[in-house]
Amino acid sequence: MTIYDSVQRKKVEFVPIQPNLAKIYVCGPTVYDDAHLGHARSAIAFDLLRRTLKGLGYKVLFVKNFTDIDDKIIKKMQESGKSLEEITTYYIQRYKEDMHAIGVEDADIEPKATQSVEEIITFINTLLAKDIAYKTEDSIYFDTLKDNAYLSLS
Repeated sequence: MTIYDSVQRKKVEFVPIQPNLAKIYVCGPTVYDDAHLGHARSAIAFDLLRRTLKGLGYKVLFVKNFTDIDDKIIKKMQESGKSLEEITTYYIQRYKEDMHAIGVEDADIEPKATQSVEEIITFINTLLAKDIAYKTEDSIYFDTLKDNAYLSLS
């Protein structure tokens, strides 16, 4: 099977790191509202890739995360008076129902961002210590100018 390599900007033969095992990681939705067409497009595209790889005989490990902590979710909490868990559980379920309705299967593993908050904080502190991230009054940003490869996938 050939795939388009956006770094090399050409089609290349797909060769998994581990023979017969294809691993796919996809950033899933930020769960503060119902799914939209963009969510469906991404879900269909990667579901099709997974099914194609399986059809070619690969074992596939498919991971799709849910961003369940975000400014938009916090705003939704303030507006609705509901807890983070109530909002995110509800919209994860709605997302899954919508994806099932269009024939998209669940990922094998579906981690939530809140399950990795400590690791995320440690990573951010590492970026700050290496001077490749910077603080502003209200946030922390990755300094894209200090990573030559950052825009290579754009």
